[in-house]
Amino acid sequence: MINPRSLIRALDKHWDAIEHLVSLSRDVCSYERDDLLVLLAKTYPHESQDQHVERLQQLVNAELLIKMPRSNTLQLNDNVRQFVESLLHEHELGLSDILKARITDIKAGLEQLQQALQERDMAALQQGAVRIDKQLRQILQQLNEDTHAIQAIAERAKAADERIPLARRYREVLEAFDRYVQPMTELMDTGAGGSFYPLLEAAETVLESLAQQLVAQGGLYSYQLILRQVGFRVKDLKQSGFLTLKQCTNTLMPLREEVRRHNQLSASIGLLLGEVRKKGLRRTLPQASLPVWRKERTFSIAIGSELLTLMEQARGYQPQSVGFPEAIADDLPIELERIDEEAIVKHLRQSLPIPDLMGWLTGHYGHYRDATLLKLYHKLIRLPDMTATPDTREIRVTLKQVAIRLHSHQLAKQP
Repeated sequence: MINPRSLIRALDKHWDAIEHLVSLSRDVCSYERDDLLVLLAKTYPHESQDQHVERLQQLVNAELLIKMPRSNTLQLNDNVRQFVESLLHEHELGLSDILKARITDIKAGLEQLQQALQERDMAALQQGAVRIDKQLRQILQQLNEDTHAIQAIAERAKAADERIPLARRYREVLEAFDRYVQPMTELMDTGAGGSFYPLLEAAETVLESLAQQLVAQGGLYSYQLILRQVGFRVKDLKQSGFLTLKQCTNTLMPLREEVRRHNQLSASIGLLLGEVRKKGLRRTLPQASLPVWRKERTFSIAIGSELLTLMEQARGYQPQSVGFPEAIADDLPIELERIDEEAIVKHLRQSLPIPDLMGWLTGHYGHYRDATLLKLYHKLIRLPDMTATPDTREIRVTLKQVAIRLHSHQLAKQP
């Protein structure tokens, strides 16, 4: 079994060779040792023959290349090939039947959601939502891969040798159109004949209805969020499916309807566009080799349908009036705490001078309520025959129910 970290390091070290092998794997199943050495010599011309042999051994040791049974030939590891093809967008064209099977599974998932909500089985509800979301993500991935596969088919047809007969050069284009574009067009028909968009519209309606029922029943917010996320995925798929089919049709239709000869310049341009699509413009054409009069690519920004819906709802928003309960008259008298203020004042005069009045009160009369204690504090600092001076230091005192911060007064007799 391949160690993932070793695989990533080996791919980084031998990426140029692996990229060439993946591009050749479309036409070649296995490679002879001598053929691989020739390929390595072309890929790494600055290395010696011994270094090429050593690099080939490293490819075998890292399991990037594996030996075929009962043969001395080597084959590119299938997991490595699929991983590199996904990075290079070298995908094989999918089948419309696979999409039909996923649509059937989505229908079963919607029925599972409805049944789970009727039975109030939240575990089944979550499983059904995850099931539908998984199929939607796989459909999105398949549509994205099919777009790159269609572009690669068109590029290979344009870049083929013009001396090859047209029927052979455009055979793959015609097969892709008949095997993929036409069935997908019938499948994605928005009318009664299609099954893709009617299913998405029904799924969107069902998910919205289930979310509203879940809110009415008081379901957890996490379950409501799952249904909303699946609904957003359905809306994204509705838009992506239409754009994918339109792009694939626009790519293959001109080649199918107008099979024409093209010169060497068109073939070179096709190859160059393929490299730009795989590697990007900056890696394919260095900036120094680009013409100075090139025009920068412009971008257009449009508001999505979801944002327009939110704006429309906010535009027609009307606040709901909330009726507050009537005030309840509370005629119950508040029970006051009885204290002997004369005894406390007499005790205070006997204790003069007092450096910390709040500390003195909490120490001798801390059993009183917090409000009573604070009332005594403010009354004592206002006695006419006393001099009350606030301390410069701020202290924090914790009473029975509250904690206060204050500059406690110092009390002394007036001279």
